[in-house]
Amino acid sequence: MSGAHGPSDAGAGDGARADVALLDVSAAWDAADALRDAARRELPIDVRRAAVAGLGAACLAGAGVIATYLVVFGLANASDDSLVSALPRVKPLFAAGLLCAAMAGITRLSAKNPDVVLRLGLVHYIVVALLLGVTRHAQAWPALQAARAWSPVGVWILLFGALVPLRPITVFGWSLLAALMDPFGLLVAHANRAPVSSVDRLLLSLSPFCAALIAFATSSVIYGLTERIEKARKFGSYRLVQRLGAGGMAEVWRADHRMLARPAAVKLIRPAVLSNYGEKESARLVRLFEREVQATAALRSPHTIQVYDFGVARDGTFYYVMELLDGFDLQTLVERFGKQPPERVVYVLRQVCHSLHEAHMRQFVHRDMKPGNIYVCRYGADLDFAKVLDFGLVLDRRPTAEELDERRGQVGTPAIMAPEQVRFDAPVDQRTDIYAIGCVAYWLLTGERVFEAETRHDMLVMHAHQRPVRPSRRGHKDVPDALEQLVMACLDKNPNKRPQSAAELSARLGALGLEGAWDAEKRERWWRASSG
Repeated sequence: MSGAHGPSDAGAGDGARADVALLDVSAAWDAADALRDAARRELPIDVRRAAVAGLGAACLAGAGVIATYLVVFGLANASDDSLVSALPRVKPLFAAGLLCAAMAGITRLSAKNPDVVLRLGLVHYIVVALLLGVTRHAQAWPALQAARAWSPVGVWILLFGALVPLRPITVFGWSLLAALMDPFGLLVAHANRAPVSSVDRLLLSLSPFCAALIAFATSSVIYGLTERIEKARKFGSYRLVQRLGAGGMAEVWRADHRMLARPAAVKLIRPAVLSNYGEKESARLVRLFEREVQATAALRSPHTIQVYDFGVARDGTFYYVMELLDGFDLQTLVERFGKQPPERVVYVLRQVCHSLHEAHMRQFVHRDMKPGNIYVCRYGADLDFAKVLDFGLVLDRRPTAEELDERRGQVGTPAIMAPEQVRFDAPVDQRTDIYAIGCVAYWLLTGERVFEAETRHDMLVMHAHQRPVRPSRRGHKDVPDALEQLVMACLDKNPNKRPQSAAELSARLGALGLEGAWDAEKRERWWRASSG
């Protein structure tokens, strides 16, 4: 159900204490693992988890191959007498298939305990190799004929080496032991038969040992790649888990803290992206990114997205970490659920005004208050909790010389740009954000944008010069007249005729008397239905 963000465990009050209280068994396990890794120089916990996932994939593949062989074997021996006489020869193979399926299930169910799973998986690796060796040599073919065939033990070794990213020396050692299971299987299968010559036995053993050497070479490459990938996914104490979205220059990822049971969102700009823009433009983009995180971190309203961390990774990636939200941005909300009831619109917008009021007090102008930058979410025990995010175009009304240069360009989203943003010489201040809130309100109440245009230029011209049509005249008769008048006041071309501050707009929204109708029961009912 999440949009660009996802579940949030952070509260609006005692955030730091809550974060400490949120430690769970998984986090404690990670902490213990980190200490053990340092003391015993073991595999990093993330690599061990990747190895468990690879073990599961190898077991699933092995089980699939064995199942396919058994089906073909059954069809080839379809007559009753032939099948009955042939079954004893494939009993070890059937057992190997069952073990592979069981081990694949264990890797899924016990992912939080990778050490135990990997130890069990290595034992399983040897047992399956032995069963494959016994199956091979139980067949009714001469030893030298069998020597010309590639051993299934060798196939199993190659599969393990390619899919399980353990240290190469570990893979080589266990693969040599697995290779020994082929000649050992020969001894088991021929225990009550005529002995096989030492030359034949040597020939029968060659392919598994060749496979062990290939597995060593393969695992060297796979392990190195896995380590590099895991390092690339770490930003400070956070590890990237899933990409939630990407824009023109930035990506947003869901991330987990290594010690705290607190999911987060990481916004980052990779060096490869910056290199596409040239030196001057790259510097400007980095400056905007830094300004965004600094402005956001300076704000304390509970209705502003909270920032946890900021830094530059070793590969030159700029990133900052923020809380992860469980809900919908207002763009998605309307697209999925249609226009919203007036009482809900007022309830949400008053929270947005709370965030903007603090930003304006600090002389910040957001400049990009589009529906996609406002979230309604589950936030602790609160429902329909509004959050304002993405201060990437924030303008400090006490600008530097560089920021004054940036004012001369048209920046922002055309669908919500105030007339003064279109006119180069017009001042941009907090009333610019009020105009954008009017556009957001119009979208929520009608499910339509204030103006529809085919090009960016046409959209900007309309916002600069054309009078918007009232929602009631576009067929939306359910919008109360007083609310419609307030929305149209926000959309006035003259900044002096709009509400002059977020605090004034909030007060006028509250005076409408609509907010109380969107009570806790209605909020609970809506969120319960939206989760279905």
